[in-house]
Amino acid sequence: MRRDRPRVLLLWPGGLFSGGANFGVPQLLMIASALRKATSADVDVVDLDMERAFGPVSLERLCARGYDLVGISCYSSYDYLKVMAIAERIAALLPRAWIVTGGYHPSARPEDFTREGSAIDFVVVGDGERPMVRLVEALERGTRPLVTVLGPDAVPHPAELMPYDWSLLERYRPIARRVASQAEIYLSRGCPYDCAFCMERAKRDVSWRSIEPEAAIEELHRLDGFLDLSSWTLFVADALFGMKRAWRRSFLESLARRPLRARKVWLLIRVDLIEREDLELMARANVSPGFGLESGDPEQLARIRKSGRLDTYLEHMLEVASWARELSVPFGANIIVGHPGETEASMRRSAAYMEKLFLSPAGTTGFLSVDPFRLYPGSPIDEDRAEWEARTGMHVHHYPWWEDGDQDFLSEWVDPSSELTFRETLSLRHELFAPIVSQLRDRFVYDGPARDYYLRAIDEQIDLVKPRRVLRQLGMWHLWRGLLGQVPDRSRGLDADDELASVARTARQHTLDAMRIRPSPAVARALLDVPRERFVDAEDIARSADDRALPLGADSRSTISALHAYAMALDALGLAEGDTLVDLGAGSGYGSAVAAEVVGPRGSVLAIELVPELAERARHALSSRPQVSVLCADAHEVARWQGASRVMVGFAVSEVPARWMDALAPGGRMVLPVGRRDQRLLLLEKRADGTLTRDLGAVRFVADRCEKQLAAAELGSHVAE
Repeated sequence: MRRDRPRVLLLWPGGLFSGGANFGVPQLLMIASALRKATSADVDVVDLDMERAFGPVSLERLCARGYDLVGISCYSSYDYLKVMAIAERIAALLPRAWIVTGGYHPSARPEDFTREGSAIDFVVVGDGERPMVRLVEALERGTRPLVTVLGPDAVPHPAELMPYDWSLLERYRPIARRVASQAEIYLSRGCPYDCAFCMERAKRDVSWRSIEPEAAIEELHRLDGFLDLSSWTLFVADALFGMKRAWRRSFLESLARRPLRARKVWLLIRVDLIEREDLELMARANVSPGFGLESGDPEQLARIRKSGRLDTYLEHMLEVASWARELSVPFGANIIVGHPGETEASMRRSAAYMEKLFLSPAGTTGFLSVDPFRLYPGSPIDEDRAEWEARTGMHVHHYPWWEDGDQDFLSEWVDPSSELTFRETLSLRHELFAPIVSQLRDRFVYDGPARDYYLRAIDEQIDLVKPRRVLRQLGMWHLWRGLLGQVPDRSRGLDADDELASVARTARQHTLDAMRIRPSPAVARALLDVPRERFVDAEDIARSADDRALPLGADSRSTISALHAYAMALDALGLAEGDTLVDLGAGSGYGSAVAAEVVGPRGSVLAIELVPELAERARHALSSRPQVSVLCADAHEVARWQGASRVMVGFAVSEVPARWMDALAPGGRMVLPVGRRDQRLLLLEKRADGTLTRDLGAVRFVADRCEKQLAAAELGSHVAE
């Protein structure tokens, strides 16, 4: 029996990557407002970023009310796979519900959501309010629309969507501060500028539309009353804040008269709109501007179509930065590196400008974020991709990138020009911009409200240029070239990559410096020098410098142990130059390589691995180390290593095999993990008066593959006797 009031669920699937979430989902609250004003709908808003604070997210529980219409936001192309997966699950839970999506990506590529077999019923292009109202009206009439792509049908006056109903987020208020890094609100829509990289034009109506300044101030105070912003920064997330001077001045003057409790209000505005009076008002109103500067090179700015006043654009930014320092106004500036048409010369000119902007002796109140170019569908570059390729020599390596995993890498995997490859761009980005970003903390002279917020932003940018981040990009490059068949021999490609080796070594040094366990100098040097990235699976090159175990092979029954595990084992064995070691369960050979570095050319290492594929990998990876021999065999075949004086075991046994202790040489030492669920790493020393055992601590290793077969065989022999 049909309910009188249609039930609508508006779902925010979570933010980009793993960064801090924002509290507010204003996009969905405005749609909810439109539905409540124009229809009889009963509307719920769910934010999956917030839901995670309550434990594992259960779509079954969230759909228990039995919704008739479910709207899933697909803000950008990074959300595409996530939205499709959520829609498929909701369609199974609510087979009679209509499922609709909207956002930048659906506006740019509605056909991605309407393919045969898709769980999405309707796609909204542009503003979502009016199309969603029509869908609810169709539900009320009991008729299903024949058209699956709705819009564009823009809201001309955002004021008709006000006020925000923050009570729809009441469930999240008690936990919001634990999850969200800042609060978020919209006061306007649209951006008429035509930057080549931006998705804004995908929404069709790019005219700037805002609520009145006094109404905007009222909305900010209503949010403050709901959330108590005294411990928050507030992000005004408009694509372009305050395009019209009169509106902007009126808003800032009103906010200065009626300040919020927020620690700081943060917004995005074009630098060529800013005048000194704006910054003076921002200083009074506790407002901080962010600028999409995009480049410090005039030629590149013209190519990006960033500004019509290029002769003064960069000089004006220097002037704005000087005013901001004088008035103690913190600001941010973002640049894009590797935009189509970029060359080494343009990157160097841009870096020189950023040094001038941020590293002056007087200090700065700004911070710099450096983004790689990402090819967004719906952007002018994407719409005219063939022309851009012909004009600049740009080359997109994997398109459409949003249909595969590793989207954050694939969206960036672009050769910007015939003069510059992706790899060259990545190297130059690190060479030119990492030193600038790394010095910003010492040059940051702002000392007002929310200083810690900006220092965290600076630290986040410093983290992005650290070697382990570069290693991830290089690792993804090797992985995807292999997946797409661009390199016939993965291992040779790795062996020849000197940049990867250097970056990985530096990243390992950072990891070793932070490790709680302090290995002996010989072991520490070996862990640093052995290129672990050559022993892991291709998809784990990016994580090869981390102090963590990594799976080997699809079944995860073999692993390459964490760095600290090898440090503990080799130092417990007292391994030294000239020694002999047996490595049982050698996997791809990494532990044997580390041991070989310690024992040196006068020592020897026998690597024993049960799995033929892994033994072959180890044989290849260890081929340059003549003191290491690799044997594909069962570690329980003790005749293969009888009389060994140093033994390292890479898998857990439920109890110490007696035959292993018999095989160990008198005075010999063995390190092995023992236990099923609660494993301990034990050092065993074979003495004339018995075995000395030392517990080295809790560990987690893969289990012995052969233990069950051995137990069954022994049981069978007892039965036969």
